Amino acid sequence: GKIIRLMKQKTLSFLFITLLISLLASCRDELSTVGGKWVESSLRTVQTDTCTVRISTILSDSLATSGDTVCQIGTIDDPVWGKIKTAFYAEYDVPGVSFSEDADYGFDSITIRFYSSGNYLGDTLNPQRISLHSLSENLSLDEGYLYNKSTVAYHATPLASFTFTPTPGETAREHEIRLPDEWGLEWFERFQNGSREMESQEYFRDYFKGIAFIPEEGGSCINGFMVNDSSLCITLYYHQTKTDATELSASFPANSDLRFNQVSCDRSQTALSSLQSGINNGLPSEKSDHQAYLQGLTGMYLNIDFPFLNDLRAEGRLVTIESALLRLYPVKETYGERYPLPESLTLYTADENNVTEDVVTDISGSSVQTGSLVTDEMMGEDTYYSFDITSFLQSNLGTVGYNRKILQLMLPDNLFFTTLSGVVFGDAGHPDSSPVKLTILYKTYNP
Repeated sequence: GKIIRLMKQKTLSFLFITLLISLLASCRDELSTVGGKWVESSLRTVQTDTCTVRISTILSDSLATSGDTVCQIGTIDDPVWGKIKTAFYAEYDVPGVSFSEDADYGFDSITIRFYSSGNYLGDTLNPQRISLHSLSENLSLDEGYLYNKSTVAYHATPLASFTFTPTPGETAREHEIRLPDEWGLEWFERFQNGSREMESQEYFRDYFKGIAFIPEEGGSCINGFMVNDSSLCITLYYHQTKTDATELSASFPANSDLRFNQVSCDRSQTALSSLQSGINNGLPSEKSDHQAYLQGLTGMYLNIDFPFLNDLRAEGRLVTIESALLRLYPVKETYGERYPLPESLTLYTADENNVTEDVVTDISGSSVQTGSLVTDEMMGEDTYYSFDITSFLQSNLGTVGYNRKILQLMLPDNLFFTTLSGVVFGDAGHPDSSPVKLTILYKTYNP
């Protein structure tokens, strides 16, 4: 397959050499050709911002979401992103509780407490309703993980339901919802009676397999929640009655490994209706309304390629790239208060098989580039992410076949696996958006 590709490349190069030269001529900055000295000189400096940038949307087969410290719960139906539903599943750890033989105890209540993570997608003004269903089968890891597409059965009748108003950004605000007393009293009595299911995790997980947090259908927002010893934990409150009515509690945290975020998405009514999962099934932007998408949890990211980069070599006996700046502009009307842009993105290199290799760092090679988001608060015309890809193009110039690299753009890991943050970028053919732009400064030498 590699030999065939190389032969095709050589044939295309031979047949279209005249076209390539004319294209390159159009890339030159007019300033570089002012004055006869530039025409006659052996060494020229040229700037171009019209070289082709190809962007495609890639959909991951699945994402490992087990053990994450942030989860997303809710539903939205959006013309850009589609119908998305996220649910959270968790096994719970039984705490060690001891009772004095010389004291009497009484049950007070059982609650679930949670804190917002600050991440959201959609309209946060409307109340959200979530139901808690007990699992009918245990969670189990698949080769060490649970995934965004994992499925676990749960009982249809909920243990409890609650409604709350989202508080995006208020991560310090505590929400505590009272659960049915019957549930709490049963657990409390089993503790008092010394039942074996309350004495070890092995027996407890057989007695109570866990909870599925299922959002109400037809919602307008997906909210993020912290998952730790204080958030999305169940707390049993009781008291000691004989002496000073001491208030006591037992906390059941979500298991650190056996928990995961489940995500389902219907894109059939969006520009991504033909998107299929797999690293070899990239959807070019021209086949998705001249847009390319990246989003966490649903597993979408971008491939970025420069198909005519090697045409620069026809400009001279020797061509060297001095600098290269890549700018990507979010499509208007796809972001805002309901859909905030992520502050940072991460750029990787990948091989010809789209296998991720290395992160793209700054010019010093010591720091990962984050995209340097520039926001145009007034007009929204000049909001973009920028990356210095000088070293990438320098090493990629002149390569073909196996040695040729591409770029991958996605959210940082801490957002990609835990949030639904996303961006939509337009290509050169998009009617309402500034296109992705590559500005290259290069030198040519013609003795």
